Amino acid sequence: MPVEREDQVHAVPVERAEEHPAFELGGNTITSLAAPSRGAHEAALFRIDLPPGGGLPPHHHDHLDVFAMEAGSGTFHIDGETFELATGDSVVVPAGAVHFLEAGDAGASIVVTMLAGTKLIRADDGSEIVPPWVS
Repeated sequence: MPVEREDQVHAVPVERAEEHPAFELGGNTITSLAAPSRGAHEAALFRIDLPPGGGLPPHHHDHLDVFAMEAGSGTFHIDGETFELATGDSVVVPAGAVHFLEAGDAGASIVVTMLAGTKLIRADDGSEIVPPWVS
């Protein structure tokens, strides 16, 4: 069914699981579930699978970041605080908050959503990118 906007009309696409592009980053697999380049013009939705003992490096974003622990567990760090996360827990990360995740012994799978075009800014060197799974 078309969704009407002031400037355009877009069909709501269905993308099958086997069509989702996947990316490797630091030993993690990122599967893009919806992205602006494939019809989700205002938001991105993706899953990150972290191996046992793996993790995401310290970073922050220029927009908020929301995620839920889909499977496994992990230790989440944000602005100097630490939280243990289990399956079903969710987190809202404010823009600019430095955060990172360490996967538990069985690994972790998180589902993340953020605004289209959100920048990933690494804490170690300040480098900025707009990853392909959010563009």
